[in-house]
Amino acid sequence: MSDGLAPQDEGGDDHIKKLVKEVVEEAQQEGSSPPTTIDNAGEQVEGSWQQVYHTAMSRVGQEIEEYLLDGFLQNQPDGDGTGETSRYIDTHLFIDYLITRGLSPLTDPRVKEFMKAIRIKKEAKYSHGNIKQFIDQTEFKALVKDNDVLLGAIKGSLVVENFPNLVTEVEEIFEACASDNFGKVTTYIPGLAVNPDNKWAASICTIDGQMHGCGDVEESVTLQSVTKALFYGINLDTLGADAVHARVGKEASGHGFNKITLSERASHRVPHNPLINTGAITLASMFKQDLPMSERFDFALSKYKALAAGSGDTINFNNSVYLSEKDNSNRNYAIGHYLKDKGCLEPKCNLTDTLELYFQLCSIEANTKTLSVIAGALANGGRNVFTGEQVIKEASVQNLLSIMYSSGMYDFSGEWAFEIGLPAKSGVSGLIIVVIPDTMGIALWSPPLDSYGNSVRGLKFTRELVKRYTTTTQQNMLHPFSNKRCGMDKIDMDRGTISLTNNKSPFSAGRGGPIVPNRGYHTVSHPGPGISYNRTAVNIAGLMGKGLRLLKKL
Repeated sequence: MSDGLAPQDEGGDDHIKKLVKEVVEEAQQEGSSPPTTIDNAGEQVEGSWQQVYHTAMSRVGQEIEEYLLDGFLQNQPDGDGTGETSRYIDTHLFIDYLITRGLSPLTDPRVKEFMKAIRIKKEAKYSHGNIKQFIDQTEFKALVKDNDVLLGAIKGSLVVENFPNLVTEVEEIFEACASDNFGKVTTYIPGLAVNPDNKWAASICTIDGQMHGCGDVEESVTLQSVTKALFYGINLDTLGADAVHARVGKEASGHGFNKITLSERASHRVPHNPLINTGAITLASMFKQDLPMSERFDFALSKYKALAAGSGDTINFNNSVYLSEKDNSNRNYAIGHYLKDKGCLEPKCNLTDTLELYFQLCSIEANTKTLSVIAGALANGGRNVFTGEQVIKEASVQNLLSIMYSSGMYDFSGEWAFEIGLPAKSGVSGLIIVVIPDTMGIALWSPPLDSYGNSVRGLKFTRELVKRYTTTTQQNMLHPFSNKRCGMDKIDMDRGTISLTNNKSPFSAGRGGPIVPNRGYHTVSHPGPGISYNRTAVNIAGLMGKGLRLLKKL
């Protein structure tokens, strides 16, 4: 386990092939020759091979559990006075291994029951000292057999398989960006002007709940315009896409985020999109009009908290920034009156209440650890990665990510889409969230901004990330034969595609796509975002519907 990889050796493939061959030879000795059938790849196969396939997979499944647990086994006395020893699971090794995979077994709610079962001192905090170190293999299997997270870690099928490698890369990029002293801290909101320009944090959270952070990850930061993306998603759920886009457009504005301008339609004018001030204020005028002002805010905040649940940190409201923003928002008041004059706002709305709700939403604060969990939920189709709650509907998230891709980075959005190619949203507090669909969420914070209002260090970090890892379909299409695409430097994180670069690649397989062995026997599939794991370590003979033909070749 010195390389931080799953406990296994290079003989894993040969071990499984041997088992498969045994089943095939047994079937051949029966001498039966049933009629042909059609497999799921549309080719004719002998009917008996279907049974052989299932038998082989069952047998491999029984064996693989023992094989994968090898790295956690330690010889210990049986305790019966005979001096005999047996191999027991060392839970300390196992927990340390989970931590190297990016999991947090001491706080992760998904493994709470497992940790409770191996805890000795019920009243004490979790630590090696109060966790039962050695347990029987049978007992261990019983504890983990229904836990998708633990099984995923054991079988090497978490979305970022080689997490230590990714951590190394992220930390290298983070350090390279730390020395960048360009940009200026925003001053038009006095409550933000006090942020030191040397603050710098980066956090990641995968859809399997693997987390890592660098720098000032405990520092809280107000969401500012990042709130517009989340608020848009909530409005899509509560009002429906048709109602939302009857009043707000879907196109990039080409103007600054606080520009007083509208998009022309045949019969009326609307804000260009929901991620600029005109669009967000319009949505605030429509949101939960049947509720009192306080409950409207609380409803939105409860959704934010549901997206972040399980992160171990809280989402708060920064009253001083709220008051500062409210007292220095003449332009937003002007935008509100302009929108009301043009008939963009909900007719029944109170303009003062609408603007105050908007200011309140911008003043919600959290640290980058929590915000990476929120971004991870968006990557997971709107489902919280820890609790499994479907907080925002998948259809709403699809619309949200599309708008974030085209319009999330102020009037730098076109350049961002062309250069980076990932859904993202920035705020003038220096915050950026980035979503890699079906893989992970990223939260970056550094107060110094460029001329567009985006974090200088955050942009540099993301640029370097996409240099090292292929993350977009566009890159695959535009550079299919480049050294970076086909060489050792990049891997593919896009849904339905596969990494076949080298052992440094931390991402084993795009979810929902074809399964191609990256680390041999334990590369497996996933049914899609927000859906419970349905993985086994024995899919190698069923790759892309070719399992029967593979067995016949063996």
